[in-house]
Amino acid sequence: MTKRYSFLKKIALLSAVTAALLTGCQKDTESPAPASKTQLLTSDPWHITAYTRTTGSAAAVDYLPTAFPTACERDDRYAFNTNGVQIRTEGPTACSGNTSQTVVGTYPYNMNSAQTQLTIGGTTFDIVTLTADAMQLRSTRTSNGTTIVDNVTYAN
Repeated sequence: MTKRYSFLKKIALLSAVTAALLTGCQKDTESPAPASKTQLLTSDPWHITAYTRTTGSAAAVDYLPTAFPTACERDDRYAFNTNGVQIRTEGPTACSGNTSQTVVGTYPYNMNSAQTQLTIGGTTFDIVTLTADAMQLRSTRTSNGTTIVDNVTYAN
């Protein structure tokens, strides 16, 4: 009878260990690795939503109507391809009156290795914000001893 009792104890212990192992082996839900800034930049086309300029110590002014005077320019799309070329295409309002989305231009771009600066067509911008749905770039330069800061905001 002690053999039988010992055998039952072993089965009970084995069952308890198996149950513990099965419940402890749940698949860990890993969060996906955060996207790099290059991946965020190249995932979807962007359109400009705001552009301010600060000259010297003056207050920032809305520069969007100056830089992009027509609505058809303000809705253009900017696609950053993984090959280092930015393509600007007509947005929903085509400037040419054509109903097709024509390519307006292509521009080389480069992101530095630290992913803190973006150079587009020779102008270097600091990357202030870059998320899946918003990007803010800042360019600072000096002209005739006056500092000019451009802040450009995009959405996709």
